[in-house]
Amino acid sequence: MHRIFAAMLAAASCATMAQAQVGPSAPVAQDAPVYTLDQAVSAAGGSAPAAEAATAAIDAARAGRTVAGLRPNPVVQGQVENIIGSGPYRGVRSAESTVGFAIPIELGGKRGARVAVANAQLSRAEIQAAIIAADVRLQVTQLYVEAVAADRRVTTARDQARIASDALRAASVRVQAGRASPLEQQRADVARINADANVERQLRLAEAARANLARRIGRPIDGLLDDTLLDRLPGANVYGPMAPANTTGTLALAAANADFSIAEAGVRLARANRVPDVNVGPA
Repeated sequence: MHRIFAAMLAAASCATMAQAQVGPSAPVAQDAPVYTLDQAVSAAGGSAPAAEAATAAIDAARAGRTVAGLRPNPVVQGQVENIIGSGPYRGVRSAESTVGFAIPIELGGKRGARVAVANAQLSRAEIQAAIIAADVRLQVTQLYVEAVAADRRVTTARDQARIASDALRAASVRVQAGRASPLEQQRADVARINADANVERQLRLAEAARANLARRIGRPIDGLLDDTLLDRLPGANVYGPMAPANTTGTLALAAANADFSIAEAGVRLARANRVPDVNVGPA
């Protein structure tokens, strides 16, 4: 009776294993092209409104620099005399009109100060565009790494499910041979069920990670992700305190220096504007 019960349990377990192998443990196609991180960053940059705004700001700053380097336009002057008087000067019959022009000459270095302000603003706009591009790359890299890590967890879960299936098969053989208790086979079956459930969960998490990446770059992802990216990432220092961050040459420091340059150039322009200009023209 004991052997009959063991044989029935083994047959049921084998049927369950066959159904599980048809499900999430089935292999996926590996012949699709690899969608690299650079391609994802390029696609995300084209769909980022902040990047378009930064490009427009650079164009505006360049136009402002061109305008700042222009000299003042000549001034046309008009004068009318001997009108609205009394006697022979009543009305406009004896009016005298004079038309002339004058060329303003800027003093105090106004033009150079304007150009300095415009150059500082252009530099700040270019740095801001670089900061936005770096932020986009950071966001896409984080999502890409999460998606690659999720795919690796799926692979690991499938390996665990396969090992659990092999363990269940071995336990079934031992039970049929009378060398193990049916309880061992039941435990192996529970472990296999948990492993298959973990595969399902990891698949859902991988799909969510890939959907988040596709949503960020603004287009569906065709093909596989670059699984070797995780091997090329620098490792974290888990054996001691992290080294202090070096701010030399960073975009944040460059932005702060650009803001200081704009303020300094604005002070020079304000001082130059205190000097009155001279108008040169025919007397």
